[in-house]
Amino acid sequence: MAKASGAITMTEGPLLSILIKVAIPITLTNLVQSSYDIVNALWLGQLGEVAIASVAASGPIFGVLISLGSGLSTAGAVLIAQNAGAKRFDALDHISAQTLLMVAIMALAFTGIGILASQPLLRLIGVEPEIAALADTYLAIRYAGMIPMFAFMAIQAMLQAVGEVRFAMRVQIGSLVFNALLDPILIFGFGPLPPFGVAGAAAATVIAQVAALAIVLHHMLTGRSALHLRGHHFRPDAGHIWLATGLGVPASIEQAIRTFSSLLLMSLAASFGTLGLASYGVGTRLLFFWFSPILGLSIAAATVVGQNVGAGLADRAEQAARTAAWLGFGALTLVGLAHLPFVPQIMAALAPGEEQVIANASTFAYIFLPLMGVGTVGQVMLGVFRGAGNTRQSMTLSIAQQWLFQMPAAWLLALWTPAGIAGVWWSYPIGGAALTAMTLAWFHRGPWRRQLVAAA
Repeated sequence: MAKASGAITMTEGPLLSILIKVAIPITLTNLVQSSYDIVNALWLGQLGEVAIASVAASGPIFGVLISLGSGLSTAGAVLIAQNAGAKRFDALDHISAQTLLMVAIMALAFTGIGILASQPLLRLIGVEPEIAALADTYLAIRYAGMIPMFAFMAIQAMLQAVGEVRFAMRVQIGSLVFNALLDPILIFGFGPLPPFGVAGAAAATVIAQVAALAIVLHHMLTGRSALHLRGHHFRPDAGHIWLATGLGVPASIEQAIRTFSSLLLMSLAASFGTLGLASYGVGTRLLFFWFSPILGLSIAAATVVGQNVGAGLADRAEQAARTAAWLGFGALTLVGLAHLPFVPQIMAALAPGEEQVIANASTFAYIFLPLMGVGTVGQVMLGVFRGAGNTRQSMTLSIAQQWLFQMPAAWLLALWTPAGIAGVWWSYPIGGAALTAMTLAWFHRGPWRRQLVAAA
């Protein structure tokens, strides 16, 4: 089957409408994917602050492993996109199986590492013993579900790469709803089922993700998708593993360093006391919320560019990159400016009654919102480079943005100028502008396209 029903064709037709059609479902999928722990925390809130804190303490530790594990999903998506564009449909099945095989092996290794490392890491970041015990239980159950979670994430990325973005979105939304329905049953008990508390919330997420994996596997096994799974495709292929590793490792490093950089910036804000940490937490909520559509457009750009590079349509791939960059700049600039009159009200809703936190967080928003479109261009171009098979360049530019521009700016302005904590705020637009400048320079002057397959 060459093309599944409902899949979006990306190698022909108006690029602007294609990018929007691809980006919106991916954005919604990303928002839902980041909401599992939020849903769990909402239900656990009825058990008190210790239960809430245990989920919050688990987040950074689990997030680092997810970041490290995202690379193979990226590699699978890049290879799927380029082979789909080249109309090498038999290769799609082989890539899907090999990606799942590699992801399962990696997830199994991460499960063991996570279980062994969670207690020492919780002690290292200073989590109180009572909270650490619950967090360790929550993490242990989530680690047990790492294989289905990573497998689902990989299939989701590959479905998006082949244009089946709406199906992936519906499954993700259904999984979150199922999680929300299971939470009260497993947390508080129901009938003969005893209450499991924090462990119940983790189990609800694992069960929901297993169900989501079963649905997408059924979709692929019944011929309804452009991707199919056949037993013989799971035999390890050394050539594919080498190629996928070369694409996936830089993507994993990029995501992991981005997560680590965010933790360091949070630590710098915390050096200004509880007020600084609270202001950072509240201020970045708005920024991180809008990062989901930015990331959605970046993934959409990667998919559209990847398919056109695979099809040998170099000019169309370049035009797709330009269109995505202008779309990101225009849309997020308008969004940022539209927020400005309502910033105090938004921050008051996020931190009711905390006047100093509201004031500091509002300053943060006034600094980053007007320039949000500028930084979006850089993130979109990173997606363009990934889709074009150049994950190493994307990694290099992302690390340069964070460690040559954003981190030094944050430390210098916050600790060595009267700006104080506002230096942390200013580091975001500084880093975003630097990334945009670097990516555009490479786009115009560097070899950013890497065709991994020959068109059929």
